[in-house]
Amino acid sequence: MVTSSLNQGRFIGRTVESVLAQKYPDLEHIVVDAMSTDETAGVLARYPHLRVVREPDRGQAEAINKGFRLATGDIFCFLNSDDVLLPGALNRVAREIDPARGRHVVIGRCIYIDEHDRPTGLEHPSAPVSHHRLLRGWKGNCVPQPATFWTAAIWQRCGPLDEREQTVLDYDLFCRFSREFRFHFIDQVFAGYRLHEDSKSCSTNEEEIQRQMLHVSRRYWGAPTRLLFWRMLWSLANHRRRRFAGRILQSAWTNLAQRRWLRTALQLATNWALEPVEALNRFLRRHVPPLRRPACDAWLQDRVAPGTLVWRSFTGAHPDSCVGPMYRCEFRSQPGDQLLRIEGTPAVACAPVPLDLELRIDQVAVSTFRMRPGQRPFVIRVPLTTLPPGRHELEVRSPTFLVPHDYHGNGDLRPLTFRLLRFELLKAEPETAPAAIAVRLPALRFPTPRIQL
Repeated sequence: MVTSSLNQGRFIGRTVESVLAQKYPDLEHIVVDAMSTDETAGVLARYPHLRVVREPDRGQAEAINKGFRLATGDIFCFLNSDDVLLPGALNRVAREIDPARGRHVVIGRCIYIDEHDRPTGLEHPSAPVSHHRLLRGWKGNCVPQPATFWTAAIWQRCGPLDEREQTVLDYDLFCRFSREFRFHFIDQVFAGYRLHEDSKSCSTNEEEIQRQMLHVSRRYWGAPTRLLFWRMLWSLANHRRRRFAGRILQSAWTNLAQRRWLRTALQLATNWALEPVEALNRFLRRHVPPLRRPACDAWLQDRVAPGTLVWRSFTGAHPDSCVGPMYRCEFRSQPGDQLLRIEGTPAVACAPVPLDLELRIDQVAVSTFRMRPGQRPFVIRVPLTTLPPGRHELEVRSPTFLVPHDYHGNGDLRPLTFRLLRFELLKAEPETAPAAIAVRLPALRFPTPRIQL
């Protein structure tokens, strides 16, 4: 494992500790430091097992290449000096990587964390990728670098990093890997990707990153005489057309709200002309019940957008009070509390599909409910007669979710189930309670969404 460092003394200790916590029996950790002027040298001195190289370099790519030239292990990866590994990552990788079975490159999931190691609730978009999908970086298809591992033989064949690249150096390397080898995906969180004001991801403009990715991607399209060149060019043109059509559609909804009828009609007609298939799909989803989408399986299907995958670990409520297929919150019950009452409304009002919910308190299933399409608001009531006073955890799980973009074309790719309007504990049922639209069902068994931290 190689870690490049430059003035990340406040984080690098946590990086090294996360590697040590793996308790992997045969580990080589090389740190290449570009003569940091902060507390980095003192922090590294506390870890005698490290192999530290302190000398100037011309950037991150050169530093990582130096480290791998010294590496003697069988499995390679590089971990940035502000990122961390999560427990069990290295042991799982060692079990899964196997050239004899064609597993030369292994990728897992990667969550975003803040400067205090707290998960943000978002993930790096990670899913099975092919060479063609990886080249279409404009669609959000990418590989989480801290959660990617490969054999030494692959590095000798496809490396080293291009030292001219400073922004998307990992993307360039993974394009070379995927051109010759299949990536083996593991549905487990391997690493935490730290976002802070000094990180490269936060300090670099997103449009600049996309421009650099496109520049790298074009290196692998080949000559115009190859079919791959025209496939990529067609995909890029379609992506740009959809983005333009999406901006027109958003403007149309704004004008509709302001009752500018003629302008709205013209923009909707333009959107239909630019995106007839997608516009028809949105119309059908609003009026024809679609197939229900199981949350625990759909994450890994090609039809799920990378922008939806990033919410896999989110278990809270969004700023607009919407929640996804897994919602968790803590509450404290008092003596005399008789009823837990949840009031909500469907997150996507026009969706013609029922949504099932399972409520758990302290990991014990207490109720299942079905929200029927077109009915809102709904009220869920759970008796608490046997619940002791104190702190408890509520979970609301759903085996299905809806993506607002599929119905409105508004770019909202969050997986949502309902909007939480009110959550309260009552001594007794209020006299003027809204009609309960949610229907209680017999006990059902729901697959558990794959949300792992």
